[in-house]
Amino acid sequence: MPLTSGAIRQYAILRCPNNLPNGALTAMSIVIFGAGGLGREVLATLQLTGHNVLAFVVEPGYAAQPIRGVPVFDNIEPWLARADVSFVIAVGDCRARKRIASKLHTRHFTTLMHPAVIKGHDVVIGKGAIFLGPASMTTDVEIGEHALINPGCVISHDCKIGAFANLGPGVSLAGGVTVGEGADLGVGAVVAPRCTIGAGAIVGAGAVVIRDVDPGATVVGVPARPLVRRAASAAAS
Repeated sequence: MPLTSGAIRQYAILRCPNNLPNGALTAMSIVIFGAGGLGREVLATLQLTGHNVLAFVVEPGYAAQPIRGVPVFDNIEPWLARADVSFVIAVGDCRARKRIASKLHTRHFTTLMHPAVIKGHDVVIGKGAIFLGPASMTTDVEIGEHALINPGCVISHDCKIGAFANLGPGVSLAGGVTVGEGADLGVGAVVAPRCTIGAGAIVGAGAVVIRDVDPGATVVGVPARPLVRRAASAAAS
């Protein structure tokens, strides 16, 4: 029998011990930084969990029409003056998310966890991390600040996800995987046990990683190999 929203919420409470970090969801008002596709996903998750979203905030000059009744502003200053407001950075680009977080470093950030997330023992989650839709973490897992975990991700035992990293929908990490700060793993990527994805690396959609990936490298394919640009390849020959 399919789960109703109420049943999903009850299931999540049973599966997700109430040991989230400071900044985890509490009954307070939220401002979302970013009003694109990720911003709308964050809005839906916040509304699902019954939280009050006051506004979207975007970069100066990019104000837009309200989104599902929530106003969009291009000036963050009035919100910074309010002590009762918490922020979620809904910006998909890892580097941009880090830049915005550094500007707002003194502010309160909400850790957003969808009710359907399954969370095991000894899981540590940094402030500002975002979990969208069903995902699972088993045991002894570390999630860095402002990491983005999309629906369908499987994070196995002893994995470490760096700050500002992105896990695309359906990413599967075997045990003992390390994902460096700001690394970006595409839709459906698979990483074999004990592999390390270096900081700022990119793993293409559907890639299967069976060895370490250097910091800043881009790998694609099955098995994943470094992407060689055509111009560079021609010059080498």
